[in-house]
Amino acid sequence: MKIKRINIYSVVLYLMLLGYMLGPTLSSKLGIPRIDNLLTILFIAFGFLVLFLENKRVPRNIYMMLLSLAALSLWPGIHFLISDLTPTQFIDIIFFMGLPAFFYIFYQVLIRDEEPLGRIQKFLTIFVLYVVVPPFIELATGIQFVSASEELALEAGSLKGLFFNPNNLATCAVCIAPAILFFFQLEGKSVKERLYGWILFFTLGLVIFASVSRAAIACYLLILFVYIVYQKNRLITVGATALMLLILSLIPSSIIQEFLLSLDGNQFLERFSSRVYLFLYDLGNDNSASYRREIYNYFWQNPPFLLTGYGSKNFKEYFGGHLSNSLGFENPHSFIIELYLGFGIISLLGFVSYILIYLKNTITRNIRSKSKVIAWVCLGIFLLSGFIPSTILRMPFIWIPCFLIFIYITCITGKIKNANHLSGTL
Repeated sequence: MKIKRINIYSVVLYLMLLGYMLGPTLSSKLGIPRIDNLLTILFIAFGFLVLFLENKRVPRNIYMMLLSLAALSLWPGIHFLISDLTPTQFIDIIFFMGLPAFFYIFYQVLIRDEEPLGRIQKFLTIFVLYVVVPPFIELATGIQFVSASEELALEAGSLKGLFFNPNNLATCAVCIAPAILFFFQLEGKSVKERLYGWILFFTLGLVIFASVSRAAIACYLLILFVYIVYQKNRLITVGATALMLLILSLIPSSIIQEFLLSLDGNQFLERFSSRVYLFLYDLGNDNSASYRREIYNYFWQNPPFLLTGYGSKNFKEYFGGHLSNSLGFENPHSFIIELYLGFGIISLLGFVSYILIYLKNTITRNIRSKSKVIAWVCLGIFLLSGFIPSTILRMPFIWIPCFLIFIYITCITGKIKNANHLSGTL
């Protein structure tokens, strides 16, 4: 029996998702080397092979996006030659270099599939299950999938599932959420698909709230608000939201403070209430927020010009003597800052090009305005998510939702409309 290329490419994509999701857990529980490290190296090589074999009749928009991703994520490979890398820095760059392979192999799969929407929905469903099921198992059994320090342990009220910390979990979940709305609610053809999409979306919401990431929670609520506003009842939604905010503003702050402090007896609610309390009433003592401001302010006031950058997690030369502690020397808590300081102007321009091509394609394509808005929201949430965790270099999978939307809008929607038109004329 002849094996189709689409099946090989699909298996590779699922294998990579499996490796990224389970690699940390298998290493933590069984003590084996991280399987995602080796898989990523093989995946990059496989991506070059696919590009060599499948380089005919590539649409211009796909080709330009691929070039942008190459400038963004392959240019950092120059540090293999010019920098003395630690194993951690080496793997950071390797993970990041996998982005073009993800994009191009997904493209090859979707243009071959007779039902690309169904394939995307299936992949996103499995992706969501990897994200949402482990935290609930963790909560029910008390067993951590990934070892962590005391402040990130389950006993401290920290749910993180298959990830190293709650921020990484929240970042992944919130990046998937708008893609669920796009492919299930807007592109879905049946009530069953839309209902299933809402189940996935709200389950992601539960995980995001459980992570207690304030930025991720705000992003999730923003996604939901924008989607509802673009329905038929937009005026009612805006009015109801404004009324709710007005009512909340009338509640005396002392009552809210007492309520938040009363939650301190529960290990999970205490973590949530303390972070909300700091944000609302004591932001000056929020070490996380104040330290991030230090990093952002210094970078904004002292932008360097860098061609190759300092390399991954190697910013002591730039930040040394200007921050209150050394955490920012490795993790500046901003993807854009990390990208530029680490890999220089070429990677940054590649990222800007990626954004512009994505926006141009969604604006010019003949798709519904609702679909365009959610596509923009997906990109916007991804950009905001770069400020949530310490780094996203080792999270190439959070780029997948935007990749899928871009490929679908560029190559699939036109085919679907033509097929529907032909079937209507028969």
